[in-house]
Amino acid sequence: MSAERTGTRSVTAGCIDASLVVRLLDADPAVVTAWERLVRSDGDLIAPSLLHYEVANALHQQQRTGRITAETAYDGLRRVLCLPLELHGDARLHSRALEIAHEHQMQATYDAHYVALAERFRVPLWTCDRRLAAELGDGLPEVHLVPSGLS
Repeated sequence: MSAERTGTRSVTAGCIDASLVVRLLDADPAVVTAWERLVRSDGDLIAPSLLHYEVANALHQQQRTGRITAETAYDGLRRVLCLPLELHGDARLHSRALEIAHEHQMQATYDAHYVALAERFRVPLWTCDRRLAAELGDGLPEVHLVPSGLS
């Protein structure tokens, strides 16, 4: 189901980035609370299709360093693949991400994809990434930094 618009108001609740999803898998209490609130909202949750790639890589890195077992990594990925997220990955999104990465002098375009998607749907970007939130400042899109209790 694609997100629809009514006037200038989106029926999309927000764009979720990989940092938040990884912390959700860690059962970080602040992130779980924010996630539950978002899921109960009236809108869809969106993310760029690269979210699954980023989360799979984070799980792989945690397994590789011995922080989690292979079983935990596969279980985490299975759980992420079942999250109620609408994924986007079209050419316009990639082009806008490239522009945003240049405008904000980002080292890579990964984070810019989340920003571009939040901008497109005029919804907040939900993240646990302090660096990203600081890079974007008070501009658009609105950024909700979910404080993480885990390091």
